[in-house]
Amino acid sequence: MVGGKMRIKLKVGVAVLLAALFALSAALTACGEKPYTPPPPLEAEYEYTITESDATSGKSANGSEFAAANVVKKDSPLEGKVIYWLGSSVTYGAASDGESMADFLAAKTGAVCKKDAVSGTTIFTDGATDNTGKLSYTSRLTNSTVYDKEEFVDAFICQISTNDAIDNRLQFRGIVTDEEFQDKDDFDLKTTLGGVEYIIAYVTEIWGCPIYFYSGAYFGDKGTDEHRANANPSGTNYSKLIDDVKVAVKKWQDLGVQIDVIDLYNDKEFNEQVSDEYYDWCTSDPIHPHKAGYLNWWMPYFEHFLVTRREIVG
Repeated sequence: MVGGKMRIKLKVGVAVLLAALFALSAALTACGEKPYTPPPPLEAEYEYTITESDATSGKSANGSEFAAANVVKKDSPLEGKVIYWLGSSVTYGAASDGESMADFLAAKTGAVCKKDAVSGTTIFTDGATDNTGKLSYTSRLTNSTVYDKEEFVDAFICQISTNDAIDNRLQFRGIVTDEEFQDKDDFDLKTTLGGVEYIIAYVTEIWGCPIYFYSGAYFGDKGTDEHRANANPSGTNYSKLIDDVKVAVKKWQDLGVQIDVIDLYNDKEFNEQVSDEYYDWCTSDPIHPHKAGYLNWWMPYFEHFLVTRREIVG
């Protein structure tokens, strides 16, 4: 992986040492000298646990029956896997008492999910609005007290923040740099895409693990005929940001980094899993789910994505 740590721990013994050196050579060839193409997913069955009648039952979508503490744990290939999450309100669970898909995934599968998520924050660093950058994604990543720089991490998941798509912040979008720019110090942290590339370079250097950027569910533009719509950020601007992140991801895939996008926004099948009535019940607004929305709609999608990734489970 470009500039990253090899995920190999040497043990005493000649045979083990030779095997490790062989694996290191293979890893360098696989990750540093040719583009990374996500392998075909492993087969795994899954289902959403949506009960449409909940929306008309009088239940609260943030009721205790939907809390992470009441999730039944099941055997999973994700048990014990260490997954770091970086984001803002959606990753935190701002409309769900601080519980998001990360917490529900941990409760169900036994994965070790560590969140560094602060509501209202952006990927880009703007000293005028966030106290010289202490709350930006990149500042928190660098100075996080949640993450352990020496820990073996199986996956790093970063939210594509809707906060960066708000109208008056579009000027900070920035650009995806050319291939020769690979060091974390090469990127302009005062721009969203500079922040995206910094996160990729930093995670690659420190943990050398697979990286996934994720988007929220679909929403359109306010003032249209669409039921699921938001004013600012508009769906149009958020969609463009997702596309820009995909360009950055493609650059780093071409450099050999294990990286991909978990794109809920553009997955029509995912978004059609819930009726408009259920959608209104299980979300606070077009951006923030309640507990039931995370547990029954979002979490199964993330779970399925992760258990089918060969670079994580096999």
